[in-house]
Amino acid sequence: MENIPKLRKKRPTQPLAREAIIRAALELADREGLAALSMRRLGAVLNVDPMAVYHHLPNKEALLDALVEAVMSEMDLSRDNRRLPPEERIVIAATAYRDAMLMHVHALPLLLTRGPATPAALRPVELLIGILRDAGLSPAEALAGMNLIAAAVRGLVGMVAQAPEERRIKSEEATKALHAFRTEDFPYLLEAAPFAGFFRDQGFDFGVRSLAHGLLANRKRGPGRPRLYPV
Repeated sequence: MENIPKLRKKRPTQPLAREAIIRAALELADREGLAALSMRRLGAVLNVDPMAVYHHLPNKEALLDALVEAVMSEMDLSRDNRRLPPEERIVIAATAYRDAMLMHVHALPLLLTRGPATPAALRPVELLIGILRDAGLSPAEALAGMNLIAAAVRGLVGMVAQAPEERRIKSEEATKALHAFRTEDFPYLLEAAPFAGFFRDQGFDFGVRSLAHGLLANRKRGPGRPRLYPV
């Protein structure tokens, strides 16, 4: 039998960099979902021994933190303009967060369960809290407002992350199912049903502005009306 030499795994011509590992991990998650992500699989994608990955990211927890960092780093923080009204700054920041997550929808479960933990991942958080503090909210109110806005954005992304055709089919099926209900049982729901597309197309701006109005109204409370959160 002919001896066939064992194929050795090619080594990269350039030293493996942390940024390259994170980018490869994010691309793998984008293609196949978080379940496909492992140190062994990542090593195969990078064409290196998995131990080379451990040199930069010591465990799976560090890899997941790096993925959160990668998604958060996709936010274009340069959109912010301190000369704009607070409401506009809030909408711009929320939109940047939404756009970043829509590029990496498979990472959404990770962002729902794992907060940012690295300096790069925390910069967008710092920006939004800063916007709310500049608007006159207390530190506690600004933190609560940031969490509320972030939760709303993640929820919306989860609702619209399906492919457009899949969303259309499900929307049509839901509308047909509603028509089977009696008007006297669900008068308001059936009245609103034709406007289901509003939430998908314009509801983000409507929702974020509504949140911004509520948050900013809290700063206008008079001396006799206590704040919702302490200064």
